[in-house]
Amino acid sequence: VVFDTGSSDFWIPSIDCDSIACTAHSRFNHSASGSYVTSHLPFSLNYGTGGLIGQVGSDTFHVGNVSAPGLHVGVATHMGRFFRTTQFDGVFGLGFPKLSRIQADPPLYTMIQNGLLEKPIFSFWVREGKNGQHAGGEVVLGGVNEKRFEGRARTIPIVRKMYWEVELNGLLINDNQVPNISSQTAIIDTGTALIVLPAVDADAVNQFLGAIPLFDEYGLYAIDCHNVNKPTIKFLLAGETFAISPNHYILPVGKNRCVTAFAASTTPDLSRWVIGTSFLRAWHTTFDVENFEIRLARAIQVDESADASYTDV
Repeated sequence: VVFDTGSSDFWIPSIDCDSIACTAHSRFNHSASGSYVTSHLPFSLNYGTGGLIGQVGSDTFHVGNVSAPGLHVGVATHMGRFFRTTQFDGVFGLGFPKLSRIQADPPLYTMIQNGLLEKPIFSFWVREGKNGQHAGGEVVLGGVNEKRFEGRARTIPIVRKMYWEVELNGLLINDNQVPNISSQTAIIDTGTALIVLPAVDADAVNQFLGAIPLFDEYGLYAIDCHNVNKPTIKFLLAGETFAISPNHYILPVGKNRCVTAFAASTTPDLSRWVIGTSFLRAWHTTFDVENFEIRLARAIQVDESADASYTDV
């Protein structure tokens, strides 16, 4: 499953779903679970890329060395075409309860209430893959792996208890402020690979970078892979500055073809930025559920063979 701070629901495909989108994934056989309880309540979820429907139930969830009983789960009986090619089977939402579409406490909150985590926090480290590709990473529920970052962690308060949403003050390219940015907040979203902006903001940022729209269904912009004038980009979040390098925002998509990580939203009513793992590869992120804040520190990228065995929960 994807551990997703941009949603608050836990769902997986059901064995009762026989569409291609479901059969391409591991499916949950609820009749084989002695601890599964169904509520017979329907649910539906719609992401920017596709939707699903099913029933809500509860069961025992096992993650790391922790067993968490009574977690609410959406068991999907139909999934949209988008999910046919996704590498994940389901989603483990880490947003706030108000964001839940199945009208149940997110699993992390149930785990906190039951005293299963050492602290009411969780943290993400995203590994840098070769040629701009993502290569996994690490999520720590209930703690922080301090081997994954360096320097001072800077604290940013969230603006409302729904998404992990923070104040956005602007964007600097070559230390020049990108003009006419429409958004004032940004969501830190571990379930999104790119940095998704309202169309007007995506145009402004990509024009500054010399990128041109591809006019495709994903809102992508093409950029010269070999442009020697690739600038550092600085995000201004709640009065703090966070820089990312060209290898974080210029992504190869084929032989001598690159796109920027700054994509235009395909949802017309998006009013805030969605900052995904293209940014998080540069910044280790701790999410503090109790204090309603995010802490960002410069991520340390290590060799594949280095210590990656941290499993404390």
